[in-house]
Amino acid sequence: MRRKRLIAWTILTSALVAVAVWTLLGPPDHPSGPRLPSRDLTAAVR
Repeated sequence: MRRKRLIAWTILTSALVAVAVWTLLGPPDHPSGPRLPSRDLTAAVR
């Protein structure tokens, strides 16, 4: 039970840090590579 809570907190904090970095630096416009579908995701959001 304790381990699941730790994993949940880790995921939550990492997501919050990712959102903070995203809002501070803005979405990455440079292509990050063919293995990551981040460009398609940003294009779908826009």
